[in-house]
Amino acid sequence: MRIVSKDEHFRESKKALMRYRVLMEKVARMEERLAQIDRDLMSVKSPALSSEPKTSVRITLEDKLIRKDELESKINSTLKFARQNRADIMRCIDALENQKSALVLERYFIDSATLETIADEMHYSYEYVKQLYVAGVKSAVVNW
Repeated sequence: MRIVSKDEHFRESKKALMRYRVLMEKVARMEERLAQIDRDLMSVKSPALSSEPKTSVRITLEDKLIRKDELESKINSTLKFARQNRADIMRCIDALENQKSALVLERYFIDSATLETIADEMHYSYEYVKQLYVAGVKSAVVNW
């Protein structure tokens, strides 16, 4: 049986709990790229036919549509994985005894709120919210 120090447990728990937040940031970046492709599709014109050779590679409508389909597929697969990860994290958070810590962890890891924002919303000091966060991560049982 492997002995895990408290600091190592904290780091491993935080890393596992952070997965959903990281995945959703990745999805947001991909959605921004998808929006850019949509804007590009609006501006793509059909290539002019000419007997003169072109020196630059022209991106066609078909190329953009292929990129869009690939990106949509990637977004959907990432979202599917993120939903499962979110469910795992919520089970872990819901199992915490301290409900204030559970709320802080949910707002931080699921809703992507900063500790400062959480402190303002809960009308607690930043230091108290930070204590709740640390206590919650330390007591979280991450076993997925």
